[in-house]
Amino acid sequence: MKQPDNFVLAGPHDSAIYLPAVNPEYADVVNTTVTANRPLPPNFDMGDLEFWTGNSKLWNHKFLLHSIGGYKVGADTRGSLFSKKADDFCMVGDSGGFQIGKGSLNGLVNLREGITGEQAVAGWKDNYDTKIWIIDWLEQYCTYAMTLDMPLWASLPSNTKSPFHNCTDEQLLAMTLENLALIDKEKRGRTKWLNVVQGTTPANTLAWWNGVKQYRFGGWALAGTAGWRGGLFNMLTIIFTMRDDDAFDRGLDWLHVLGVSQPKWDVFLTAIQNGLRKRNPKLQISCDSASPFSSAGARDEYATPPALGPNESDWTVRFESIKATKSYADPTNKIPFPVHSPLGRQLYMHHLVVNDSEFSGRRIDLLSNMLLANSNTWVYLDAGRRANNLAFGGGRKNLPPDYAQVLDVIEAAFSARDWRSVLDANKALLDRAAP
Repeated sequence: MKQPDNFVLAGPHDSAIYLPAVNPEYADVVNTTVTANRPLPPNFDMGDLEFWTGNSKLWNHKFLLHSIGGYKVGADTRGSLFSKKADDFCMVGDSGGFQIGKGSLNGLVNLREGITGEQAVAGWKDNYDTKIWIIDWLEQYCTYAMTLDMPLWASLPSNTKSPFHNCTDEQLLAMTLENLALIDKEKRGRTKWLNVVQGTTPANTLAWWNGVKQYRFGGWALAGTAGWRGGLFNMLTIIFTMRDDDAFDRGLDWLHVLGVSQPKWDVFLTAIQNGLRKRNPKLQISCDSASPFSSAGARDEYATPPALGPNESDWTVRFESIKATKSYADPTNKIPFPVHSPLGRQLYMHHLVVNDSEFSGRRIDLLSNMLLANSNTWVYLDAGRRANNLAFGGGRKNLPPDYAQVLDVIEAAFSARDWRSVLDANKALLDRAAP
């Protein structure tokens, strides 16, 4: 076997770090024993799927995100993710704000669809034990952890089923400030907390920032339109506003952007990191997504590496559905897996399509999905690595023209006395490249 393909084994790192959002199913499967008759490549070891340990013979990346939102309130979590020593790997914990905002966190009480804002505020107070469980879990297991925010998007028209749908922005912010005060009281210093900045408009993003900025823990996280969903112009605006409020001074060393894993954003975030390091040389930017896992688990799809050519269409990670037909399950059929990831190079299709019975409705199993997820995660990490090498290793002329210009604008804004003028003059470009 070749030497493992290693990505980031320690930080701070020169590039923004992508955090694969490892789900509970993947964490469980890698700790199970495979049945003897289950087809697998020769000398395959389930432990090699644990890329975060640094000991995989496939590839290693000692940074990941894991969300408490995937568990029932009060659950006792076990496995290799939760038995690490302090310096083994970096796990960034998500506090389950998405599931809480949707009302889908298993174990919430007195929160249901259709209640008034006042009832939602009262219902959230009734979940005090849940808040303590979340804080204690994140403190026990995570290197960094998102604070417990009540997302502003809950009140949008698309989220009528949220128990917080009828809350005002002021109520959502007030509940978040109560959560922050509770974290400040209960934290034990085992994790560095990332205060989440929310938004659905530029105006309420700024109001949110002004409300929560007093809580300076270990860094920050950008969500909603404060993050990538608001577009690059808006995100840069809030980042510069935060910088001017000394949000990135030494000790506030981590900035996480929630829910993005596109190669163009890998290079945009690295450019922003380079600019912020003028203020704080230790500052690290990270981003995350569950795409490698959700595509494999929910849709039986595998990711194909993007070309990263001069056209913007070359910068998209695309997916193909696995052909789970009976003939693919034939163990004598040496059809190779089409993606040359470290795991993919070892796989034949009959290692994934494992049921060759005549009338089977499903021919792949849970391990097949996790093997796909491992390959998909490598594709995302490799795409980000190649993108950053192009953008910052002398190949910028080969980028799509808008992307190259965006990097120039970001660098100019960080060098300017008046960053607002630089952003305003280039708003059309920024909106076009990352709307």
